[in-house]
Amino acid sequence: MDFGSGLVDALQSMMSWSFLLWFLLGVANGTISGLLPGLSGSVGIALMIPFTFDMEATQAIGLFVAALAGQNFAGSITAILINTPGSSVNAATTYDGYPLARQGRGGFAIGVSAMASFLGSLIGILIILALFPLTREIILSFSFPEFTMLGVLGLTIIAVASRGAMIKGLIAGFVGLLVSFVGFAPIGGDVRYVFGMNELYDGIGAVIVLVGLFAITEALNLVVQNETVARGIGKVHLGRAQVMEGVRYVLTKPFLLLRSSVLGTGIGLIPAVGGTLASFLVYFQAAKTVKNPRFGQGDPRGVLAAEAANDAKDAGSTLPSLALGIPGSADWAIVLGAMVMHGITPGPNLVRDNPEIVWMSILVIVGAAFVASSFGLIFAPWLARITQVRSSLLAPIIIVLAVTGAYALDTRTADILLAIAFGLLGYAMRSVGMPIIPLVLGLVLGPMVERSYLQTVETFGYGVFFTRPLSLVLVILTVAVITFEIVSNRRAKVSKEVKEQGVRTASRPAAVALIGGIGVVAAGALVLAMDFRDQSRTFPVIAATILLALSLVYVLIAVVPTLRSRFGGIIADGHNMEQMMHAPDGVVVPPDGPAGPDDDGRERQLATMVETVTEPVRDPEAEKRDHAARMRNSLILLVVFALGTWAIGLGITVPIVLFLLMRYVGRETWRMSVIVTVVTSAVLYFLFVSVLRMPLEGGSLLMF
Repeated sequence: MDFGSGLVDALQSMMSWSFLLWFLLGVANGTISGLLPGLSGSVGIALMIPFTFDMEATQAIGLFVAALAGQNFAGSITAILINTPGSSVNAATTYDGYPLARQGRGGFAIGVSAMASFLGSLIGILIILALFPLTREIILSFSFPEFTMLGVLGLTIIAVASRGAMIKGLIAGFVGLLVSFVGFAPIGGDVRYVFGMNELYDGIGAVIVLVGLFAITEALNLVVQNETVARGIGKVHLGRAQVMEGVRYVLTKPFLLLRSSVLGTGIGLIPAVGGTLASFLVYFQAAKTVKNPRFGQGDPRGVLAAEAANDAKDAGSTLPSLALGIPGSADWAIVLGAMVMHGITPGPNLVRDNPEIVWMSILVIVGAAFVASSFGLIFAPWLARITQVRSSLLAPIIIVLAVTGAYALDTRTADILLAIAFGLLGYAMRSVGMPIIPLVLGLVLGPMVERSYLQTVETFGYGVFFTRPLSLVLVILTVAVITFEIVSNRRAKVSKEVKEQGVRTASRPAAVALIGGIGVVAAGALVLAMDFRDQSRTFPVIAATILLALSLVYVLIAVVPTLRSRFGGIIADGHNMEQMMHAPDGVVVPPDGPAGPDDDGRERQLATMVETVTEPVRDPEAEKRDHAARMRNSLILLVVFALGTWAIGLGITVPIVLFLLMRYVGRETWRMSVIVTVVTSAVLYFLFVSVLRMPLEGGSLLMF
């Protein structure tokens, strides 16, 4: 059958009420999975498989592919509003989406995300349709050396992501690499850094780390500061006009949209790379190429680039998944498995013999992106009001939702402990100005680089990186990125006062203590790595050695006055791209003067949209004691949460801890605490138990 003629058959199969019903259920599944921190889209897709055994193959495709395509935008909603990406692919969106929400422009950011997501998906699909004749040549040109260098290129982003806190960012990145080595080694068979815990044999999942670093960290920050997300904002227009402003904004940036979509699609073509790398690569190339960048401070172009790349990546993954049977991502791997279960075998024969299946998948991707984005546009004004909810109500709900999502992933109490541990680490990192994103990059890219490098050396030898054309291009790009970053940092003009202030902040006791502790961990990891076999030892030894050296250099410069006066610039904090995520105070208003060519006067409109709130003068000492009490009570209840889940199960622990968080940390009234506890617990129970079929019961003490 001709590939083009399959379009008519696909449309005929899709024009039925039953297909549309399953399509909408798939979009709903993807939206819920994307909205709930910790519950990745692949989990939501996998949960639907048992309910589709008796379903027709076309209906199953509509269900699974719609769930896959509908999750990305939903994850951006929580990334924007509460600094908690629904999945790792939305982590880059927090860079500018959350600062926009802090400025009272959450609806605008959601509008940008919705439009960029849909158009990115559409552009990606159009590119894929044009590339189908070249399928085999494009996909099969990537082998172990190319995967290695692509991962290395991604890791160089750590230097870019850490601008203004370079050494801290590098330390965070190598911490992420060490975390990625936990569990079975990809080659060699060693079990690394598990300390006898069976739960760690499969490694520490990126979802658990994201839940801790973003959701729990942000909740702790909100509850301690006792302020809303949109702090410092009075009356804000959260209506439809702000959302549509975001839609129009995307249409005024056609070149950025097209460039981000093309790059996202290209990365999606490479099997198993994933959307996290796509979103970060595209985000930072946008930060380097646009005019008057204010990335990390609430620049909507950052949201546009990241979200367009996210959805274009899924379109790009369609080609290797369907045409070659090689999963383009973890989500596509589950979808392909479901297709095989329904008698559909992905690969070249599918394109030749059943082109209507390929067309149906393509149309469902675009349709699901449109429906999911429309959902965001319709409900954005109401969703944006989350940013004005009191932290005493919002933070406990975020903590409960995050911990529940972490537990529901594999129903293991250990995941709750890990999420809480990374939440505390994230809070400590933010308090000393250490960027979080490099840690995520190291965690996500570490396994791919290690596995591909070892496979390259075994298969081709060391010189292959420079003899294969595509690998050589990636080597050149990596060197160019590093060179550009070094040159741009040297050319950056920093006044003596700013440099001295940066050295003082970098030398704070808390920063020295945290980085010193990381150095101790690195030393321990290095000692343990010596017992691994050669193939399993290489990367842990390299990462631990570099991390130990960086930590020692930092601590020595910070604590020795002579070294601090001479080499303080090495550790000095500067204009960090994550400064809005660390401790933003109120609204960021651009300097006076005419807007730049990419400003469109949007930021100056903010002056007419907000009213400054004058807060009463508070006793600093009393406020400090209040913050300490809130943090102490929060930590106690987090421990209670973990112990309660182990002892009596999550279903009983959730309402108890949620009530205690609101009453004794948020200091809400008894009536409000009871109402919110009952409503939130009922919604969570319905979603996880009735809809997603995830048990929240259990507990060691109740099993006897």
